[in-house]
Amino acid sequence: MRSTMCRSIAFLFLFSCIVRAESAGSNLHDSTVTVSGSVHMGMGEVMRGMYRVMLNGEQQALNWPATVTHAWFGQPEALLNLAFRPNEKIRVQIGFEGNVFLNTFPANLKSSMGSNGGPSVLPQYMSWTLHQAQGTISLLDDESMSLGLSLGVMPYKYNPEVRNLGEFLFRSGTYPFLLINNYDFPLARLSGLRLNYKYVHNQIKIAFDQLVLSERTLPPFYDISLASMVSVGWGKFIEWGAGVDFARVISVNSDLTTPKSAKYAINPGDTGYYTFKGTKVMSRLTVDPCAILRGDNGSIVSQICGENGGKMYGEIAVIGLKNYPASLVRTSIDPRDAMNQWGYTKISERMPWMVGINIPLWKILDVCAFELEKYPAPYPNDYFQVLMEKGLPVPTWYHVYRDNIKIENHDTVSWNMPYDSAVYQNRWFWSLYMKKKLAEHFSLTGQISKDHMRWDVNLGNKINYDTEEAMVKPGEWSWRFGALLEF
Repeated sequence: MRSTMCRSIAFLFLFSCIVRAESAGSNLHDSTVTVSGSVHMGMGEVMRGMYRVMLNGEQQALNWPATVTHAWFGQPEALLNLAFRPNEKIRVQIGFEGNVFLNTFPANLKSSMGSNGGPSVLPQYMSWTLHQAQGTISLLDDESMSLGLSLGVMPYKYNPEVRNLGEFLFRSGTYPFLLINNYDFPLARLSGLRLNYKYVHNQIKIAFDQLVLSERTLPPFYDISLASMVSVGWGKFIEWGAGVDFARVISVNSDLTTPKSAKYAINPGDTGYYTFKGTKVMSRLTVDPCAILRGDNGSIVSQICGENGGKMYGEIAVIGLKNYPASLVRTSIDPRDAMNQWGYTKISERMPWMVGINIPLWKILDVCAFELEKYPAPYPNDYFQVLMEKGLPVPTWYHVYRDNIKIENHDTVSWNMPYDSAVYQNRWFWSLYMKKKLAEHFSLTGQISKDHMRWDVNLGNKINYDTEEAMVKPGEWSWRFGALLEF
């Protein structure tokens, strides 16, 4: 991993040198390579949560039930971006993100990587990923209208106020309905093509995006999705947005997108197939009641609310418009393939929503955002069955272990309770995000939340990590704190 990072840094250095050399003898619009990025150092603690891991290719809980308390975690992160303009109409951006984390596998739990099956003490793990690699060409740019075309890997965020929860359209799986989020990264990385139109006239603002995307986050990979996004705003007072994503509308391999092993059987002769393909829709609204009164920085309202204080925002989505029945009859291909006791029978169970508010704090903090989310799915927010096993579009089932001895087949450790359990009916998630800028390039960030974070786990060359969120039951929560240097 170190060699990969070194090669990446060397490539960036060589690339910038080549661009500078080429630009020296040409009439480029802007020959300067702009370098930007950030360094973040943070840590946190899961005050109470659940722990499941991948071990030897099967998901299980060690020392079941694996409830953990006061589990520390944290990782330094670095982001490096290069941007330049070959001419006045083209902009190229390349960025890499690196992080280093200590394995969060609890030291008191036994691991096959420990000496003689003893407590696990594992080294730090490093990764180096592509943050963005996109080129943008300006097709139209005047005082009121602009039209641009982007191609490549691009960070994409459609709800500017969201700090943690929400952004459902591109941070979700359709069947099964899954949600994913990451600390201080409330956006998605998309791969494909984006056509962006903007219109501004007086107080009216209109924006439209048409996206052609190639799936790179969850398997099956490379399927093509078509998405459209629109937003309309009036000054800084109100903004409404909506979007639709025809996820995997073009399958590069139909046997993977709609696998034959994902056959559901209601009655003999009454069968069908679950699929990863589906349609997502979203609507959002932001209102800033302080916008009209805020005025300049010297006003009383501006002193109380700051730049963001008082803004209220919300989002609602349907992740999969089509229903599918439950399947309680096992197929002949594999007795565990298409077991789906829940089915996808109600749109209301695939309709997440969230609300948030930027709390006014007299500029004590630059951002203090509280968010509340309802995740209505009746099954685990776990992509093990999707990512591992046989790549099936069904909720996760796996073996339950006690002291490394299989005792029964179950869905997940945290979900071995009756369907009408309070846990299923009260799946609320919340987040309080804070940020304070102390100097021109230096800020402090913090977060107290029950969100969809997953454990960082790496057990050598085995496929070992947690695919289900760490906080599921009522009373489970965590906190984080970090320092951010931006340049």
